[in-house]
Amino acid sequence: MENMAPTPEDEQLAAMLHALGNPTRLAITRYIANNPRCICNDLVVRFDRAQATVSQHLATLRRAHILIAEQDGPATCYWIDQEHIAWLYEQLGQLTSRSEQPETQ
Repeated sequence: MENMAPTPEDEQLAAMLHALGNPTRLAITRYIANNPRCICNDLVVRFDRAQATVSQHLATLRRAHILIAEQDGPATCYWIDQEHIAWLYEQLGQLTSRSEQPETQ
């Protein structure tokens, strides 16, 4: 019998999907994709959330390698981690390419 323990890639994929599975984090990700290098205060204003709440969402997205952050003076700028998003896209593509579609009647 084959060992079916999760691989490190499975763990990374699950972390990314979990981070994007929250509607607010998904909306934040979309906003940052359209407004690269935005700062936390932009998101606080746009999403009408407390700064601490937005910061927690950003930290989750950073840990999952969805976002990259860089200090710019006193502010932190955020943008999409293109390399990891491309990897996510590739992993999801592998899931769909390996499964057979049921025949429709």
